[in-house]
Amino acid sequence: MGKAGQVLGITKNMLRQEQGEKRAVMGFLLGIALLGWRLQLFLKYAADMGEPVNILEAFVVVVHLYKNMLFLPLGWLLLVADAPFVKGNAYLVLHRCGRKVWNLGMLLYIAVQAFLYAACLALVSVLASSPLGFAGNMWSSPVYDLAMGRAESAAMEAGIDFSWPNIMEAMHVPEAFFLTLLFLWLYLMMLGMLLYVCTLLLKGIFAILAVFGVQIGGFLLQEGMSPQFSLLSKSVLGYSVDGNGGEWKTALLFAGILLILTVISLCFIGRVDFQLKTEEE
Repeated sequence: MGKAGQVLGITKNMLRQEQGEKRAVMGFLLGIALLGWRLQLFLKYAADMGEPVNILEAFVVVVHLYKNMLFLPLGWLLLVADAPFVKGNAYLVLHRCGRKVWNLGMLLYIAVQAFLYAACLALVSVLASSPLGFAGNMWSSPVYDLAMGRAESAAMEAGIDFSWPNIMEAMHVPEAFFLTLLFLWLYLMMLGMLLYVCTLLLKGIFAILAVFGVQIGGFLLQEGMSPQFSLLSKSVLGYSVDGNGGEWKTALLFAGILLILTVISLCFIGRVDFQLKTEEE
């Protein structure tokens, strides 16, 4: 088996082991609960407007409630809370495959698990809005009125907001849905890899502080009217859509950060004291 096969094998085994972990199940359930808190507000607004909505719109609207993005990653962080994932068979895998291959397997696991978490939230939003919705490319009247500020009273009553006419002007609903999913996935991957790399290099508590520093610091920058410096803001598609491909520049920024974290992990994996990490666990 080549190195690529070994990396895939490690990732597959990690996913299999995590399926039965109570922490992993609770992470997904927490994410769904946090999504549902805002999702039911949007569904109430749609029902009050008395018109159908596109089944893909709910996910776009809920993720663009930027205060919601402060909480949505909490389920994900619970899911990867045991980084750097030193399991009972870690020493055997390290001996057979080598540290760098094991490290790449862990990073790929983070990427796959982050996608599953984001996709799960997206699927729940689609299923929940299906009774009130339709499929297709077209934006619905309730969401259009919401974006254009024509339904302020109904929006305030429902506690919902979607002030992103730039998205509606630049793309159709499926494109907005998949780009919103992509941005959420990239941000979750970044948080997961940051937690993993910091745990390799530092004690667990400092890794947690680093991740929450990015999350809370990003929210404070967002509140302080400096979203251009906030990675949390950049995880929200609407901040990047400018009609000139700004969304792809942001995606490349996240890809660059992920590449840097990968290189750092590969450079330092040979120096990690796994016995010490096991004791910390």
